[in-house]
Amino acid sequence: MRSSRYAGPGILLALMFATLGLAGSASALDSAIEPLSPSMQSAMIGKSWSPGCPVPLDDLRAVHVSYVGFDAQTHSGIVVAHKRFAQAVEDIFSELYRARFPIHKIDLYDDYGSKYAENDITVGFYCRKADDDPSEWSSHAYGMAIDINPLENPFLNAKGLWWPQSAAKYGPRDGATGKVTTGSTAFAIFTRHGWIWGGLYTGERDYMHFNVIAIGGKGNPLERPYVVNSLQYVPGGAYEASGQKN
Repeated sequence: MRSSRYAGPGILLALMFATLGLAGSASALDSAIEPLSPSMQSAMIGKSWSPGCPVPLDDLRAVHVSYVGFDAQTHSGIVVAHKRFAQAVEDIFSELYRARFPIHKIDLYDDYGSKYAENDITVGFYCRKADDDPSEWSSHAYGMAIDINPLENPFLNAKGLWWPQSAAKYGPRDGATGKVTTGSTAFAIFTRHGWIWGGLYTGERDYMHFNVIAIGGKGNPLERPYVVNSLQYVPGGAYEASGQKN
């Protein structure tokens, strides 16, 4: 999440539509996929990316998206993702926008660091180890995961502790603004594109988290032969059996 904003195809499209007098949806006007600019790469080094991370900066893309904020107004943001999944990210956020699913704020990880969740910032790429297995990289470190409205959709670890701590009151899946449940628009859209929801993990609940599924081996998920591009939710599995309300 961060600040290096620069003009790109999305701006040109906006000007074209304005000239033609076509209102269009903001998702059509402010939507573009671009390589990371030199200034953006520099801002990420030592923050969201460091030498040794499993994905080089040149393999990442800045996905410019529009979203409906909690104020019901249209806003613009950037989601950083691996180039292989950038188009899916653009498509997902275009659908979220058209469905008017509310997002508090989309920004770059670099301006917030580990405090992005308590600031309720929706983020994509950042390079760190996995919470459940420090020997492996998080899916965020490969540019194939998104945390959405992390304050309204906090993480509950196996010890019953919430992260961020201030978000415990948002834990119940009651359908309030910006929350993800199996009945929410966000869940339906991400699932349709093959992204799995962390809220269905057994043992822990990662309500903010969606990630691409790559199968056919261990280790680097980018080297696996299959990527799931569609999922169908089947109620009545381990999630419901655990007694958790969705």
